[in-house]
Amino acid sequence: MVWKPRPEPCVPAGERRRWHDSDTSSQPFTKMIFSRLLLLSALLAGPLAAAQERSTAAATLPIADAHFHLMLYMTPAALKERMDRHHIRWTVSAGAIGSPSAGSPASRDAAVRDLLGGRFVPAVGGAEARQAELRVGARFYTDLPGTDRDAALRRIDEQMAIQPRVLAETFPNAETSSVDPVRQRRVATDGPYFRSLMAIAARQGLPVPMHMQFHRESVAELSQLLQDHPDGQVLLSHCGKDTRAADVRAMLDKHANLFCDLSYRGAPLASDESRRDPNRLIFWGPGLLQAAGMKDDWRQLIEDHSDRFMVGIDDVHTWEIYDQTVLAIRQGVLAQLTPATAEKVAWRNAARLFRLPPVDAPAPN
Repeated sequence: MVWKPRPEPCVPAGERRRWHDSDTSSQPFTKMIFSRLLLLSALLAGPLAAAQERSTAAATLPIADAHFHLMLYMTPAALKERMDRHHIRWTVSAGAIGSPSAGSPASRDAAVRDLLGGRFVPAVGGAEARQAELRVGARFYTDLPGTDRDAALRRIDEQMAIQPRVLAETFPNAETSSVDPVRQRRVATDGPYFRSLMAIAARQGLPVPMHMQFHRESVAELSQLLQDHPDGQVLLSHCGKDTRAADVRAMLDKHANLFCDLSYRGAPLASDESRRDPNRLIFWGPGLLQAAGMKDDWRQLIEDHSDRFMVGIDDVHTWEIYDQTVLAIRQGVLAQLTPATAEKVAWRNAARLFRLPPVDAPAPN
């Protein structure tokens, strides 16, 4: 038996056209899906391009490090190399770490200043306050005038008169946020010592840096201090350390003479603390399984008060952590902000607050 192909069914011409038309009935749907994909791609292209542009700009913006502690392993030359590598135009000391073998905080800051010139601003007052507190306890900050406090304030005033100098970080409330047992307490933020510091700093047109957790009494005292000293300024170290964006917003809305640095509020520095208290982490750099980013409420707060925020590297225990912290600042903070705000937060606000040399000034050799 010979196989023969089966003849095609005899379909009238009109039916064949209808059959062909029904076979292509999915084409409009396919075109609609394709058009919507093109539209979605176009809608995403703009924001993605803008994000890439912000990231590229953030990688090379000059930075003013508004909160830095020279650690014992650091040398002036090594710090200069890191600053040059990372486009850190200025570093403002919050108080060097001293030791009998390495030297006093003042001498260590002075050595960096000798090398970096106008790119580094030494700090004064931290050692004087701590040594006095070791002698007489926390009443150093709150009691009526005494020999220890008078001597410390006189020394600070004399040193601040030799510019450029800034006040070292102070610690009115570090109950659960300092590794130094001496500072794990809360003292009156509007007590006699801090009122005197405000007057000293105001004479030089400089801020008082305060490490102050947001206990309700500390916040009320800080508010009173700012109100009583409208010509003074407070730089809230670590933006209050354990604050929510709403906490800081309320204070910034109320007091035009309050500023914030974002030091120790990003990964990797704040990573361990944030496991106990998630409020302590505001931003983070890129990681293996995550993109760099910032909490939305903080991003909006910084945009709304763009003249009041600055960045800081703080105390890092290896140069690798220094590098990671700078990357987190660039990609987790600056790249998340509008270009105008990023420039202010990167350097303009700190340059104004600390009266730093112009950004286009040649760096000293």
